[in-house]
Amino acid sequence: MNNKYSLPKDGGLISESAPRDIIHRYEKIHTKVYENEYEGVQYVADNIVKAIRMYNEIHCSNEVYEESQPFVLGLTTGRTPLGLYRELVKRHHEGQISFRNVAVYSLDEFYPIRSTEQQSRNYRIHEEFLNHIDILPENVHIPDGTVPEDRVSEYCASYDHSVRRIDLMIIGVGEDGQIGFNEPGAYSRSRTRLVQLTYNTRKIQSGAFFGLENTPKMAV
Repeated sequence: MNNKYSLPKDGGLISESAPRDIIHRYEKIHTKVYENEYEGVQYVADNIVKAIRMYNEIHCSNEVYEESQPFVLGLTTGRTPLGLYRELVKRHHEGQISFRNVAVYSLDEFYPIRSTEQQSRNYRIHEEFLNHIDILPENVHIPDGTVPEDRVSEYCASYDHSVRRIDLMIIGVGEDGQIGFNEPGAYSRSRTRLVQLTYNTRKIQSGAFFGLENTPKMAV
């Protein structure tokens, strides 16, 4: 976990040759950069634990625990959050945090794929995080990769509607700048939907599927 971060390829804005109105037209995203993964993980885990505790103090102070709406945590999968999930599991086992009053919504899933397949987002997020904490099964929401194609649009709309709010969202950014499976060029106001994966995305994922020919071509 102490390895320094490195990018698979160079990138970024070359400010010397870019028009000044492009550089200054938009606000920059507030960013913290850490020397290694461990320090970054500690910062993010601290914020998640603090947010859940504060929420519970405010909403569960009357001790009517069952009537309280849970804290809603958005989750991502892939390589990015693995260290974070290990840290949250560690803190849970040490008694620092409970997830009984937390609901989770996962960001994406391959399509088609069964939740029992080891490459599925559903399987991975359970193995790496959810199976090791005290979250209630009814509070776990992950896109279903087995919905028939003629019903997938209806399902996506239903899943989208079920996310009434997200109190805190954990996301990773792909090599092409995508969040989830919103490939480059996706409409900024797009909702939950079935998407076609680019060749580069499938190539990146192909290692887990033992070859490009076995890698799903679509995702939710």
